[in-house]
Amino acid sequence: MLNMTIKKQLRSISLPSRSHPSTREIEEALNKVKAIDTTSGSSKSILTALAGLEELYTCTEEFLKMGSTQRVMSSDGSEFMEEMLDGSLRLMDICNISRDLMVETHEHVRGVQSCVRRKKVAGGTDQLDVAVSGYVRFRKNMRKEAKKLLGSLKKLDGGSTCPSLGESDGQQDDHLAAVIEAMRRVVSVSVSVLKSFLEFLSGRQSNIKSKLTSVLKKKKDHHEETKNELESLDSAICCSSDDLQNKLEEFEMSIDGFEKYLEGLFRRLIRTRASLLNIISH
Repeated sequence: MLNMTIKKQLRSISLPSRSHPSTREIEEALNKVKAIDTTSGSSKSILTALAGLEELYTCTEEFLKMGSTQRVMSSDGSEFMEEMLDGSLRLMDICNISRDLMVETHEHVRGVQSCVRRKKVAGGTDQLDVAVSGYVRFRKNMRKEAKKLLGSLKKLDGGSTCPSLGESDGQQDDHLAAVIEAMRRVVSVSVSVLKSFLEFLSGRQSNIKSKLTSVLKKKKDHHEETKNELESLDSAICCSSDDLQNKLEEFEMSIDGFEKYLEGLFRRLIRTRASLLNIISH
C-alpha cells in the first residue's frame, strides 16, 4: 500500500522543462524529484524522494546509452568524466552504508518487538530491558555514522566549474554543456535527498543521550515533542510506552521501504558507473 501511494505521488508531479532536446527526459525526471518536499522530515516524504531517485537513475542510465551522449562525453568531456566517476563512487558508498544501517535498524526493532510480545505473554522485563539497551547503543552509533556520511555528502556538493570547451563546433559545445549540466544536477539532487534521509536518521542531538541514564530505571512517561517518526519511536522504546507495539509495527513499514529503495538506488548507481566506465573505454 505504501509503495503504491509513493508511485502515485511521483506520477502526479509533472513540471515543464526547458533544456537541450537530448536532455529533456532526464530534466523531467529531475524536476519530479526536486518537487518533492522533504523539509518536513517525515519518512513518507523521504521514501517518495528515494523512489523518485531510483526512477531518475533509470532515466540517467538510458541517457548515458544514447549514441549522441556517448560521443560528446568521450570526445570532449574527459575532465568531467573523472568528476562523475568520483561522484558515483562516493554516492555508492553512502548509499551502501545507509542501506546497511537500515538492515541493522530492522534487526533491533524486531528484537524489541519480540521481547514486547514475550513480556505480554509471560511477564517480566529483563529481556526487554536488554533489547532496549541494545537499541539505544545502536542508535547512538547510527547518529555518529549518519553525521560522517553527511560530511561526505558536503564534499560532493561543492559545485564544480565546467571544463573549458573547444571552439571548433559550437553546436557540440552546447550539447556537451547540456550534458554536463544535466549530470551535475543528478548528483546535486541525489545529495539533497540522501541528506534529508541522513538527517532523519541523526535527529536531534540530545534525544537519545538524555534517555540513556533512565532507560533501565523506573519507566515514566515523557511528553516531549519529537521531530520525526524515528525520534518518536526512540521515546516510546526508551519509556516502554503503552503504544510501543503499534509504533514498532508502523515504523517497520518505513524501514521496509527504506531498505527497498536504498537497495534499488544502489543497483542503479552501479549501472550508472558501469555506463560511465564504458564510455571512457570506447
